[in-house]
Amino acid sequence: MPAVLSLRVKSIVKKPLTTLAVTGTELATEKDVIGKPYVLFTRIPLTRTKQGRLFCDHLWAKDLRLHLDYLANFRICCPVVYSEETDGLVDITGFNIDHVYALRRDLGLGSILRNLLPNFLTVSKAARWAEVAHSDGAGWAFPLSYYLLLLRPFIRFKWVIVIESSFWMLGDNDRRTLRSLFEHYHHTVILKRCLRIADARIFTSSFYRRYFLGDVEQRALVALAVWIDKENLLSAGEVTARFEARRDKPLEVLFPTQLIEDKGVHVLFEAIRLLHKENVEVAITIMGKGKLEQQCRDFASRDHGSVKVKFHEPVRYGEEFYSVLRAHDAVLLANLKEETQRLIFDAFSQGVGVIGSDTSGILDSVNESNSIIYRKGDSVGLSRAIVKMVNDPKLRLSLGLAGLEHAKEKTHRQMHDDRLRFFHETLCI
Repeated sequence: MPAVLSLRVKSIVKKPLTTLAVTGTELATEKDVIGKPYVLFTRIPLTRTKQGRLFCDHLWAKDLRLHLDYLANFRICCPVVYSEETDGLVDITGFNIDHVYALRRDLGLGSILRNLLPNFLTVSKAARWAEVAHSDGAGWAFPLSYYLLLLRPFIRFKWVIVIESSFWMLGDNDRRTLRSLFEHYHHTVILKRCLRIADARIFTSSFYRRYFLGDVEQRALVALAVWIDKENLLSAGEVTARFEARRDKPLEVLFPTQLIEDKGVHVLFEAIRLLHKENVEVAITIMGKGKLEQQCRDFASRDHGSVKVKFHEPVRYGEEFYSVLRAHDAVLLANLKEETQRLIFDAFSQGVGVIGSDTSGILDSVNESNSIIYRKGDSVGLSRAIVKMVNDPKLRLSLGLAGLEHAKEKTHRQMHDDRLRFFHETLCI
């Protein structure tokens, strides 16, 4: 397969951004889009058909479209899957992507070893063209930032690194195996080195910045992961009307997450047992996929007395998901690790308050007026948080309205506008 897919566009027009929304305010100054050659290095794959059309996940397409609002000379270096299976994907062939540098996919140890040199050469080719290289700290089998670290002494480019996940990081209760220890320490050591020499560092939680940089704040931006758009926001009247219609009904709590240990699934199970013992009337819906899915299905099928536990199949992100959110009074996040939570602002956009553990990724996005926080891993604290909402129905409305207000200036567009301003200030471009 060719290393480079050429997707020439008819024209690339440099457009001004009229305003930059930054934490609730608007900057009056106009700033041109970035015209420097810019390459995004990512392990997120694109799909290419025999006709040469490119497709990707709908959320990835949404994010790429906003990148292209302010990047006028844009290329991607990523894995490419050659397939005609495009159901559920979005056609991005018409996007203003100048080139795609096609990496081979790393699947198992054998492919990792076979792909090491070819992928390194492809990354090298992309890096030689780039004046700005944008990479991250995630991806199987290792971040593409590692390749760029090796190339940095020999190729000149301004380097942007985004840290938005920590799946590799060992938690307090994680099993220490040779593999988990290796993944934890090679990410920690090598990513710290990458971030020290990067020109701009973006983190989706304050914990990530502290973990990698300590007290250093120069050339660093904490930008919360927000994917809502202004048109997704309900009005305060709609939220109030929904509350009035549900005022006398049992509390409905939604637990939408990846069904793995790190998301606090077993903490929730124990909290439900405690609620059952106390005869608390509440309905809790578990929604998601993951290694613990069958356990969750089995748990939901049992009788929990006054606690009605249901299992809901995952739905497509967007209006279908927002509709599920609106059918509940609160969203529950029981995270045991510090990763950021995009879901919080999804809930707030629909006027739904949050019950969450006190991890940094959650605390960065909430305040005492729109959420109830309990100590992570504490099933007793979680059960008490739920009881608090059961005993005070008006709290559902006040949390929802406060969350809605908090979300008004926290949109996906605003997140990208913050990044653009940061790039101009930090990279001087």
